[in-house]
Amino acid sequence: MHTRTTPLPPVDLADPIWTVEHVALAFRVGIRAARSLIARPDFPAASRLSEARTARQYWRRERVLDFVDAAATATPEQATPAPVAPRRAATTGEPAPATAAAGPDLPRYAETDHDALAAIAALRAAQAVAS
Repeated sequence: MHTRTTPLPPVDLADPIWTVEHVALAFRVGIRAARSLIARPDFPAASRLSEARTARQYWRRERVLDFVDAAATATPEQATPAPVAPRRAATTGEPAPATAAAGPDLPRYAETDHDALAAIAALRAAQAVAS
């Protein structure tokens, strides 16, 4: 961001209009992973304030949450697989470390996109019941 511009307000998931930072916070991923998620063909279309390719993208909160609900209720056969980038070969020749097992409440990671979206939908349902 340019030094003469006003800084953006803090990200709040209750905002009606979301940016890539909101998506990253909602999915508990980094900005790069959120950009990969929004590039999926089944993710809701973004709006822009200008036609420039680098213009900031915006989404309606409800559309993103509807996408999460639809993906969580879809069976694994119906779910569109996310494109997977090839991993670089290890330079040391050592095997990759094993990942930690999932905890009893919520997994630290998800085996598939379907599992991650189901966990997010469960959190959203629990928050709706609590409020």
